[in-house]
Amino acid sequence: MKKEEIEINGLYTMKVGKNTTAVRIMSQNADGHWVACNIKTNKEILIKSENQLTGVYKAESEDGAMDTTKTHTSPHTPSQVETETEGSSTTAKPKKKRTGSQTGGLTAALLVLEEEGKPLNCQEMVKLMIERGYWNTIGKTPASTIYSAIITEIKKKGDDSRFRKTERGKFELAAK
Repeated sequence: MKKEEIEINGLYTMKVGKNTTAVRIMSQNADGHWVACNIKTNKEILIKSENQLTGVYKAESEDGAMDTTKTHTSPHTPSQVETETEGSSTTAKPKKKRTGSQTGGLTAALLVLEEEGKPLNCQEMVKLMIERGYWNTIGKTPASTIYSAIITEIKKKGDDSRFRKTERGKFELAAK
């Protein structure tokens, strides 16, 4: 990368160890070094040479590969990045987007309970969800994951929850 190509507030990729990360150039020192901010961690980085930058940052495609067609627009404005680097985070991390091709665990549990029409325990729900293709997981304890998610929804939503505990370890659809 050439020194003339580097702009303040520009997004660039930078090699850090074995990894490549996105940085925003915040300012340039009198000695010619740049002060940058890591986009993911909001940590300040001093860039001493233009050779540390590997190119202009491009948005990642859905499969995780670098997409060379779109330039990334950061959710951070320079003032937000400055405030976050001082220690107090003012914005939440963006959520990962779903591809829409797979049903979530709670929605799949809801479908299975609706189809069965009787209370089920989490092991039974997970077995049916996977057999019917509603949900796939690589987790080691999917029944525990579903149990935890259902209990959390019941605690948070109370009477508005989609689930109701019938007996120890068994759940059914809540009557609307």
